[in-house]
Amino acid sequence: MLDEEEYNRVHEIFIDCTKRTKVYRETTGSPLDKTTLCNLFKPVVEEYEKITGFKGFHHNVVMHHRVSIYGHPCKNCGKPLRTPRAKMCTACGAKV
Repeated sequence: MLDEEEYNRVHEIFIDCTKRTKVYRETTGSPLDKTTLCNLFKPVVEEYEKITGFKGFHHNVVMHHRVSIYGHPCKNCGKPLRTPRAKMCTACGAKV
């Protein structure tokens, strides 16, 4: 999971990759389903790997590995709550 500083670094790279993908598609005429997005967004995955040491994540999955979008750990099972405002743990069913 990424803290806000780490997430901001990865997010900036993601934005840059999105812009480069748009330029690539405009210059090549490549439709989105034929565009090699994994290659174009490889810098996002590489930065995530550099920060966390974890490999093999899709670039879209990386963008959901942000600590602030989840709640505190459940007092019953220790799993993170789905949101900071969660009223129930989806993992164990405990009320928060």
